[in-house]
Amino acid sequence: MAARHASVKLSTDFLEEARREAEAFNRSLGAQVEHWARIGRRFENAPGVGIDRVRAALEGRLRLEDLSEAEQDAVMGRMGDPWDAQTEAHYAELGRKDGAVGRDGQGRLVRREGGRLRPVG
Repeated sequence: MAARHASVKLSTDFLEEARREAEAFNRSLGAQVEHWARIGRRFENAPGVGIDRVRAALEGRLRLEDLSEAEQDAVMGRMGDPWDAQTEAHYAELGRKDGAVGRDGQGRLVRREGGRLRPVG
């Protein structure tokens, strides 16, 4: 069955944001907007996720670390729509760059500086 498409009106500001993200992840503009829509849909439909938490996360007032495991699974795409290998590779590449922040093998928050992991804080 052939893919069906529809046109929608989106603000120029939103499209510019999506364009920047699309370039960073090597996606088309349409694919980026669809990606964001899928994340939003998964998050809104995650069991036990209240609309207030959805809004707070989307507005940047709620950090990923503050979400429950089920909410994180919804946001990160582990509920029936796994990340593709390209997305995994992209995040792995970002994690190898200087300035990247993440968790080491013991779960401590670290920043990559000069090729080495240094504790944050």
